[in-house]
Amino acid sequence: MPSTKLFGPGGAPGAPGLLAANTPGAAAAVLPATQVITTTATDTVILNPSLNSVTQALVLSIPPGSPLEKRLFSIIASGTITAVGSTATIKLWSGSSTTTGSDTQLASSGALGSVTATYSWYMKADCTYDSTSGKISGTVKFVANNVLVAEVALSSALSGISNTNLPVLNLVLSCAFGTGNAGNTIVVQDFCIAF
Repeated sequence: MPSTKLFGPGGAPGAPGLLAANTPGAAAAVLPATQVITTTATDTVILNPSLNSVTQALVLSIPPGSPLEKRLFSIIASGTITAVGSTATIKLWSGSSTTTGSDTQLASSGALGSVTATYSWYMKADCTYDSTSGKISGTVKFVANNVLVAEVALSSALSGISNTNLPVLNLVLSCAFGTGNAGNTIVVQDFCIAF
């Protein structure tokens, strides 16, 4: 059965030759991405594990001319969180920077329950965009430790979206822990667009 995953994370932001998921190549990000976050209440963008750099985010891009325009598609991320007596907040951003002040927040899980454990999580955003209005719209939900965070509309209605833009849209994830600890870890096992 063919994969329904159209796009997976690529190399450096804006790099030509964006790759479909599960395509071998030097620019492809190899998941999982495991990141220890010791700071408190700071949105830390997940880094691309293939680039071995503290300045290169794990970026999911929609390339120009994609078949997604005017169609419903899903942005999916999943993995595990190890929280040491702390809450965790996962966010989805439009952008490619490791500095969230340069990106636009699209969704937040809110503070996920404080536990000292490892638990699974996933995010699913169902979206659509078109070049005529130049906007993307959609809804997003998070599930963590078998708790559903209510499905809500994207928190920002992006404009200037066009299927001829390179890229149409870049996406990154961040995580913040409520209490700093060297054991606080997020693993991103999957970050893709499904259609």
